Amino acid sequence: MSPPAIGPAARALAARECTAIAEALSPQPDVHDAVHRARKTIRRLRALLALLENSHFETGQADAALRRLGQGLSALRDAHVVVDTCQRLAAQQPALPWAEVGRRLTVRRDTRLAQALARDPAFARRHAALGRIVRDLQGQPWESLARRDLRKGLARSERRTAKAEKRAARSRDTEDLHRWRRRVRRLRMQLEALPTLDSALAASIKRSSPGQQARALHTLGDQLGWQQDLRMLRNLVRVMPGVEGRRALLAQMDAEGVAPLG
Repeated sequence: MSPPAIGPAARALAARECTAIAEALSPQPDVHDAVHRARKTIRRLRALLALLENSHFETGQADAALRRLGQGLSALRDAHVVVDTCQRLAAQQPALPWAEVGRRLTVRRDTRLAQALARDPAFARRHAALGRIVRDLQGQPWESLARRDLRKGLARSERRTAKAEKRAARSRDTEDLHRWRRRVRRLRMQLEALPTLDSALAASIKRSSPGQQARALHTLGDQLGWQQDLRMLRNLVRVMPGVEGRRALLAQMDAEGVAPLG
């Protein structure tokens, strides 16, 4: 029988994630980092809701609203990611002419942020959307959650991750790789949340997975994320006008960009 603490623990964890999103979207010096933290926390909360879903606990509306909130921040995050990726590649090969590319990408990133804040000062509309999500979650029957829901949620994620991996290995299509990355990330976040929700279940899973599944998934997620970041930067450099040494820059990215399949 499921311990009665699962529901309250899940409700408290969801509330903490909502608070973290609100804090990240509040005015602060480094908005780029804050947007990154907000999107990471949104993903964690969505992973938690997917893990908890049962016949009484309806997560669809809150999940859809969280997805829209995250997608609304994705252009800002992507614009910052390509700046970081450019700097990382420049550090690896300082002799290559990355400086001008980095300068243009930084201007592009800062312009997009200024435009977003002009349309939604202090992210007020996003805070309002988050408030609706919080009210939705507060009305959920948290007491209905049981250990079997956690087991079923993990099984769903494992099946979807395995299916996405097979598809990506077969097609090597960019979208399939990205889907696999998202599945890997969600499963890893669910495993990381499990000790907070049900320590006994988490311990039993850990004993049956001596290879430290969550850590392995984190490493795989990082590898797939790096591939995605490289693709975004490469697509921009390829069409950027007047880039000095374009061929050498693309060659460096191509050398880095072997997808970790198999």
